[in-house]
Parts: sequence; C-alpha cells; structure tokens
Amino acid sequence: MPIHFIIIDNDPVNNLLCSLTITDVQDAAEIQTFNFPVKGFEYLAEEYINTTNPTVLLLDINMPTWSGWDFLDNFEKLDDKIKKQIKIYILSSSIDVNDKHRASENTNVVAYIEKPLSEKTVLSMLDQKWM
Repeated sequence: MPIHFIIIDNDPVNNLLCSLTITDVQDAAEIQTFNFPVKGFEYLAEEYINTTNPTVLLLDINMPTWSGWDFLDNFEKLDDKIKKQIKIYILSSSIDVNDKHRASENTNVVAYIEKPLSEKTVLSMLDQKWM
C-alpha cells in the first residue's frame, strides 16, 4: 500500500517542489496539497475518521490565518484513530532555535526539517514504523 503524503504550506511553489521530490522517491505516492491549513485540517477530520491511511504530513510553521502551531493545537483535539495514522514533520525555512525546540516538545511532531525537502529525507520518512 503506498504511503500518503499531505503537504500544508501556503507557498504553492514549495508544495510543487515537495510533490516532485516525493514522486522522485516513490512514484506511486498519493499526495494532497493544501495552501490553507484550515482546509488541510478539515480534510483530515473528515477523510481519516473511517480509514487507515498511513500518512506523512509536511507542515509549514509560518502561514497566515492558521500557523503550523495553530494546526498542531487543533490536531491534538482530533480522535486518536486519526492521529495514529499521521506522522507530522515540520518543514520550515525558519532557523529559529525556539521553533525547533517547540517542535521537539510536541508529541505529535516526529521531526523538524529545514526546507528544501530532500530525497534522503523522504527515504528516511518511508523507513519509519507505522502504527
């Protein structure tokens, strides 16, 4: 079963670059991109309650309306059935030590990755144990 990827970033160019990098590693990957974090959150809440889709979620921090931190605060409130399917990686251009520390303190975040996404990083994500 191919792993699903969700990319939540208000920068459509980054979303495209991430999608291309992922498909270079796993051409059968199913990829959803969202320029608006609220839309990505709504998608998770609706689509993942009745499924079992191991999914890598790449989340930017600095976005208008909802930041990545706002997304994570709301993600925490989701049903555990949904949360178990999702591995969240912060993917950000921020080099702020406080952002990295905050990400490491969040139990829903697997790792903090600085942009751009690399094929090596995608391979390591695919090596992670699921559920």
